[in-house]
Amino acid sequence: MNNRRTLSVALNVFEKFQPRLPESYRALPYVLLGNIAPSLQRSVCEQVRKPKFVVADTMDLWIGMARADLLELLKEVDMLILNDSEARQLTEEDNVIRAGRKIAQLGPRYVAVKKGEHGCLLFGREGEFFSTGAFPLEMIHDPTGAGDCFAGGVIGHLARTDDISFPNLKEAIIQGTLVASFCVEEFSLRRLEKLRAEEIAERRKIFGGYIV
Repeated sequence: MNNRRTLSVALNVFEKFQPRLPESYRALPYVLLGNIAPSLQRSVCEQVRKPKFVVADTMDLWIGMARADLLELLKEVDMLILNDSEARQLTEEDNVIRAGRKIAQLGPRYVAVKKGEHGCLLFGREGEFFSTGAFPLEMIHDPTGAGDCFAGGVIGHLARTDDISFPNLKEAIIQGTLVASFCVEEFSLRRLEKLRAEEIAERRKIFGGYIV
């Protein structure tokens, strides 16, 4: 389940979609740019006033068909999230470590490279590095949406703590990993619908480890 291939895409409502942020959203300090066309992600960036931290998600489709727009977007965000195959695709590097460090030099301050059941790698533009495993699960029912849960867990932790130091970014990566671990336990949104903060905290204790 670590390898994903995009076989076909129907843009549907996104084909002519132009995001227009409500006035109340434009001053928000923490922004997550969901996995849509890089040109639309940039449009959202242009509407937000002085955000403290911007995270962008992307996928193989946009790397292949909107590469120029994506490269421009990377100059405007603080963190890019993508999986290991996408990191290799974007950089044309076989080694994921070289790929992660290369992407960090393209603009974003940090790059989070997801590795499915093997966890996540976090790279910093100044040479920072962090690696975490995934939470061990014996049963995986549906991996759909795990990446979105990871991204949401990351930005949610940063917004809740209002701390973008590297130690807290590492904790955010762990929190994203834990949220994603709940997502895959049941089909669709069923597990998330009943997820409680206490369950995430308990799984964090089991996960262990100290952030330095």
